[in-house]
Amino acid sequence: MTTCSMIRPHHLINLCCKNTKTKLMSTSCVQRDLIFPMHTLGGGSIGLLFAAALQKSCGDVTMLLRKHHKPRLSITSCEKSSTATNYFAPVQVCRPSDRQIITTCDIRAEIIGDVHDPIECLLICTKANDAITALSSIWDRLDRKNAAKVIILSNGALAIRDSIQRHFNDHQDLQIITATTTHGAYTEQSSDTKSNISGYCVVHAGEGLTYCTNDKFIDACEKVGWKGGALSEFEMNMMLWRKLAANCVINPLTAIHGVKNGQLLSLDNTDRTITCILEELSSIAILEMESFIQAEEDVEVQAHLQRSIRAELSVDFLKNFVTKVMTDTADNISSMLQDVNAKRTTEVRFLNGYVAHLGKEKYSIDCQYNKDMCNRVEDLKY
Repeated sequence: MTTCSMIRPHHLINLCCKNTKTKLMSTSCVQRDLIFPMHTLGGGSIGLLFAAALQKSCGDVTMLLRKHHKPRLSITSCEKSSTATNYFAPVQVCRPSDRQIITTCDIRAEIIGDVHDPIECLLICTKANDAITALSSIWDRLDRKNAAKVIILSNGALAIRDSIQRHFNDHQDLQIITATTTHGAYTEQSSDTKSNISGYCVVHAGEGLTYCTNDKFIDACEKVGWKGGALSEFEMNMMLWRKLAANCVINPLTAIHGVKNGQLLSLDNTDRTITCILEELSSIAILEMESFIQAEEDVEVQAHLQRSIRAELSVDFLKNFVTKVMTDTADNISSMLQDVNAKRTTEVRFLNGYVAHLGKEKYSIDCQYNKDMCNRVEDLKY
């Protein structure tokens, strides 16, 4: 995979400063450029993994959980004058090979809907299709006075970011930050929960890389030994479009055919479908990124960025990238296939559906193959 490091001239600093998201930063926000205390939204495997890691890194993390999590939480007594309840989530992080415990920690937890202090930094780790509903449930707690940070770590980050901007009129009072990770994790019943004692167990199935446009978030990840890097808005958007390309191919096709990621490489009659999915996505991605760089005033820099966009978001480049992901994750069962097998709603509307919607509504481009992927996945028996 070609990295974006070769397209980071110093002029990109100006481009990032002109981006609408960074223009929202007030002087007070610059002075308070911190990510802790942090709240995490999403009690699944990635949410648990990052909450445990960041708790180890800083020790000031709170998990936001729905009421059905209460039986799994431990409770500590409060001051007699207080009516509040202090909840903690006991979390074990284990290795996949021998289930040896890597980390054990008690993470502060709050039940969504209870009255609590404002949220200064929120890490979204929900499924893409749950993100807006979950965010709506705590939206009023976000600290507008200090331009609270909302870091999107979920799959489908581009679609979630656009949905936030459509659904919440006051989103400009906040900092919307994108991130992505290749860490693998899944949850299973812990030794404690087997004996009806509260707790969570998350298996850290694969070491990965984490990238974000906020360097403080990356610093916190690096403190626990995780690798990755801080990216400019341009680099992050390029990375998210490549990730979306892989997701738009691998997730629906593995779900439709009921196969592991690597088996797509040998299936008959899929190559043409893959190419058509990527042709549609490539055309939308290039238009989006070329629109993004219009704020760059330096003509030479803009031309350089445009060449990078057309090269790294071309159909051939994306197809090579997707093929490499299939090869590297050959034995993996995609999240969409897991959702279908478990009769859960999939994220297809935030992947292929996002491409189809953006193409039609913004560019009057009919992305028939991506639309077809949505319909075929949703026609599967849940």
